[in-house]
Amino acid sequence: MGLSPLERSGKRGYPAGMPDTLTEQRQPRYATPFVYLSQEFIQAKEYLEAIFASSSDAICTTDMKGRIIYFSPGAERMFGKSAREAQGTLIETLYAAGRDEARRIMRHLFKSGSMTDHELELVNVQGRRISISLSASLLRDRRGRVIGTLGIAKDISRRVELEKKLRELSITDNLTGLFNQRHFHERIHSEVRRARRQNQKLSLLVLDLDHFKKANDLWGHVEGDRILRETADILRASVRQGVDEAFRCGGDEFAVVLPGLGERVAEKVSARIAAAAASKPYAGLVGLSIGAAALKPADTVPSLIRRADKHMYRFKRARKT
Repeated sequence: MGLSPLERSGKRGYPAGMPDTLTEQRQPRYATPFVYLSQEFIQAKEYLEAIFASSSDAICTTDMKGRIIYFSPGAERMFGKSAREAQGTLIETLYAAGRDEARRIMRHLFKSGSMTDHELELVNVQGRRISISLSASLLRDRRGRVIGTLGIAKDISRRVELEKKLRELSITDNLTGLFNQRHFHERIHSEVRRARRQNQKLSLLVLDLDHFKKANDLWGHVEGDRILRETADILRASVRQGVDEAFRCGGDEFAVVLPGLGERVAEKVSARIAAAAASKPYAGLVGLSIGAAALKPADTVPSLIRRADKHMYRFKRARKT
């Protein structure tokens, strides 16, 4: 018998032109770049390190005691310290809130396994605070046992600073630099709730410039604006920085919120403000009327404001007599 086409091809079971082996059959003519890199150019560890090195984010891993194991080049740039300096140190030393923040993160990770877009502050070697968005997860071995954590921190300081500036613009009076009426209503409601919750004192001052419109008409708007700015300066100089808050509530009306102070101390603050205003050159025409009220158990925000207003108008009438 003659040879079949398969036999003439010299291959068993394959048509002419087909590969000899299964391996040859599956081998592509041209390897893709990914296959070339992963199989022929670098090992897996080197490949991952190359990815981490190219990232501007801070990538860290820790062991179960919170000690830093891996500290990426992005982390070195963000914190201003080398990987050698960071390795073995506690991750909590990078958090602005320290150990408390580290414990909050670990509780969340053990509850959920991972977290994304958790915003917090870190501290670099110069002591500068860095706002970051943190994504983190638990690291497990092949048996599924937790052996540490992986964290990726993205620097969002510029975004946070821009949001802060936009927020300040939205709550600030352009002329005087004091907080505006919108923020006054936010703060007085917030401070009343806090005073109730913590069983603390709270007082409110409301202020009004007498005959301001007349001065504006007589001396002009430039002088009127100067009077408003000087009144704002008096309020800032008369209250506790970082504790009390002063507001321009519109036109020639102002307010001051005094957390933790009762009526007696609020009256002393009022007297200090009134004395400073009375020493101004324009005080012969433009006076300052002040009313003070302390929070009572039955008070609402509107009733507290009404009582302060009532005391202010009583003060104003007394000045006219």
